[in-house]
Amino acid sequence: MANNIAFTAPLNPPGATPILKREQIWDGLLLKIRSAETFVPGAIQSTSVVSESTNPSTQNPVTIREIVFREDQRKVKETVTAYEDCRVDFIQPNGSLISNVVSEGAEGELYMTYIFEWRHPGISEEELKALREKEKKMSKMAVEGTITVLRELVNSGKL
Repeated sequence: MANNIAFTAPLNPPGATPILKREQIWDGLLLKIRSAETFVPGAIQSTSVVSESTNPSTQNPVTIREIVFREDQRKVKETVTAYEDCRVDFIQPNGSLISNVVSEGAEGELYMTYIFEWRHPGISEEELKALREKEKKMSKMAVEGTITVLRELVNSGKL
C-alpha cells in the first residue's frame, strides 16, 4: 500500500524578493541533501552523511545519509541521487521515493515540486487514508518551507 502525493509551488511568485535563480535553487537542493533539517525542521530533526560517491554509469553524485524524523525519532537511511540541475531523488529502504523537482513553465517561470511515494506495507485502507491527509499537509509544508528557506539563505548571502 502506498500514498502517491505531489505538491507544486512557484519559486518566484509576484512580489517575492529576492528573485531566486536556478543556480541558487540547485545549490540549495545540494545543501538540503546534507542538511535536511535546515529546510524542513518541522519534519526532520537531523541529517548525517554516511558516504558520498558517483554513479559510474551516469556520473550523478550519490549520497547515503541517515535522517531522524522529529515526530517519532525514527532513523531512516536514504540513498540520494542528484540530477543536475533539476531533480534530487531520495530512496528509503522500504522503497518509499521522494523527488524534489525544479521545473520551468512556458514563460520561463520556475516551480518546485515534491513528489512522494510513501509506502506503508501491511496497513489497512482506513489507516492509509488517515496517513494520506497527514502526508498531503506535510508535502505542502515541505515545499513552501523549502522555498522560504532558499530565499532566507540567498538574503543572508549563504547561497
